[in-house]
Amino acid sequence: MTKGQTGVAALSVPLIRFIAITELLGVLGILLPWWLDILPSLTPVAAICFGIIMVLAARVHYKRKEPKNVFNNIILLLISLFVAYGRMARF
Repeated sequence: MTKGQTGVAALSVPLIRFIAITELLGVLGILLPWWLDILPSLTPVAAICFGIIMVLAARVHYKRKEPKNVFNNIILLLISLFVAYGRMARF
């Protein structure tokens, strides 16, 4: 289950599943409210929460000396903040 995912190598299987599910729900929370026009104000909230996950993930990768993964997490954080700012500006 952890093949190719160095950030979760020392974590328990239930925690890995929890992280995966929260990331998937985060993506759905960013996309679906805006696309379906059902509570679109949830999109920036989900984007900020997803950004928080990326900060925590970057910290784990930094401790494991994985600069490429830290960079990827920072890029995803910036994208999340861009989405949150762009969607909040429309309200």
